[in-house]
Amino acid sequence: MTIRLTRLAAEDLETAHAHYDSGDPDLGRRFVADLDLVMERLQTFPHGAAPVEGFPGLRRARMHQFPYGVFYRPGTDDLVTVRVLHTRQDQGPTLPG
Repeated sequence: MTIRLTRLAAEDLETAHAHYDSGDPDLGRRFVADLDLVMERLQTFPHGAAPVEGFPGLRRARMHQFPYGVFYRPGTDDLVTVRVLHTRQDQGPTLPG
């Protein structure tokens, strides 16, 4: 299964990584490693994360060590990562419908 990122998801990741990396490069590496684990899990179990209420077809997987949610839509051959948001951000209207 191929994982694709929307432009917004790529921007979210760049911003989060830069934030952690600026404080401590090791923390930036740990953020990326945690994200990689989530993506591997989603490739194996694409329907394993909880659906997001009010957004048909959208699911949210939580990162283990960082307060982020990976919002995605599983498809037949791919998984589209829509946003990667801090838990303080993921309740607003920034998610696509």
